[in-house]
Amino acid sequence: MKLLNSLILFIVLFSSVFAQTKDLALEYERATKLTNANEALEIYQGIINTNEDSDYVWLSKLKKAEMLYAKGSYITSSNLLKEYNLNAPTHLQNQSSKDLLYKSLDAAGESDSLKVYKQIFSINKIKKNKSKKSTNKVWFIQFGAFSSIENAKILKDSLNEERINNIRIDQVFKNGKMIYYVRSNHYSSYDKALNQSKKLKNKTKFTISGF
Repeated sequence: MKLLNSLILFIVLFSSVFAQTKDLALEYERATKLTNANEALEIYQGIINTNEDSDYVWLSKLKKAEMLYAKGSYITSSNLLKEYNLNAPTHLQNQSSKDLLYKSLDAAGESDSLKVYKQIFSINKIKKNKSKKSTNKVWFIQFGAFSSIENAKILKDSLNEERINNIRIDQVFKNGKMIYYVRSNHYSSYDKALNQSKKLKNKTKFTISGF
């Protein structure tokens, strides 16, 4: 019995560690390609549950909010959108996420909250997120992560066709497998990467990362 309990505990702990080491970029990419909404929601929630300081956690919250809004869960959607629009990194925020918050609050019948949040965002311009302070020496704009180099090349070629240049494919051996990241050239600071990313608004999806 002791041996069985120990084995069960080992499996639980191993599963927990394995789940924590999953690459969020790949998980997020997989969820965006699913046609099954419930399965995608489970993946987004799993990313959110990691509580990692990652753009993919915030992007998963936004995706979940969008899907809940589409399903008519306006109150839950608006709660996620409030958090996203108030606390997500500046480079991830845009007017469409605020517009969706306004729509969800209106659909939920929260007219007073709608007025309050419209006032907050009109008076307080999106402030620069200071939580991005880091000891990272290299920064880059990341467009995607793939387990297949062919898929990474397809994205790179697609970005080049959109006249988004200086794109590279970085190979990283992580968690026992090779991952191919489609990224911009490297920058010496977060601010430089952020300034460059402003040219990409409404052109393509991206995140800013560093090491």
